[in-house]
Amino acid sequence: MQCEDINSSNNVGTTKLVKLKNIAFTVVLVMLSLGQWNDTKVALVDAYEEVISRFTNEIEYKRINKLRIGLTAQYTKEILGSAQVIKPSHIVNELKYYYYNSSKFMLVTFIQESRLVGFTVISKKPDFFAPLVYINKQLNSAPIDEYLPTQDTILTNIGSLEYFSESYELSRDLMFYNLLLGHVNYGGGESPYSQTIIDINQQLDLGEDFDVASTSFPLPLVPNFYSITELSNEVMQESLLSNYEMNALFGMKY
Repeated sequence: MQCEDINSSNNVGTTKLVKLKNIAFTVVLVMLSLGQWNDTKVALVDAYEEVISRFTNEIEYKRINKLRIGLTAQYTKEILGSAQVIKPSHIVNELKYYYYNSSKFMLVTFIQESRLVGFTVISKKPDFFAPLVYINKQLNSAPIDEYLPTQDTILTNIGSLEYFSESYELSRDLMFYNLLLGHVNYGGGESPYSQTIIDINQQLDLGEDFDVASTSFPLPLVPNFYSITELSNEVMQESLLSNYEMNALFGMKY
């Protein structure tokens, strides 16, 4: 009897799947008959990516991996789609930040004179292992000292947005691009790193000598964001929205 129930359930599931496939096939035929294959193809790709994105992060990883400094603004848009928010830079002329926000991550592109000159990737979930473009590493995958050699330059902030980051100048093979790698704490609550970041920030503000190698966090600091550009560190810092901006622009704190 139990076996019959299982078979019956499987048959019902199979029947529903067949019906859905038949409906989808019929829609495609109708669109083809109307000469709208391009629209149909786009719709099918969008639907496929939406389904895949619900169960894996592969679509998002592939899009991030396609980004390269020097791409045209148009090609960047073809990769990522339309941004939700645009913010002009206050420190570099003709530079604008384009924000793409989702439940998994936030991506910011830096566009200057129709050209991609940098971007920031922020992982919003601990299991979103965003690829570090140009470097064979992923966010949320290891303590920060296992990514690249420790640097003497660090950048921190507290108050409107709390973050700790190390600054790197990449090799000649990577065009001497500037890279920030670190942890950003959106939402306003304390993180395991908060007190240490506050202490470091105060030391830096007072102009005290600070030894990066001696920095000790209660837990190993695992990077959840990076930013890369051919411009300055200040540009990468400016691309990070404050908690207030996040709430005002996206109606949420994170």
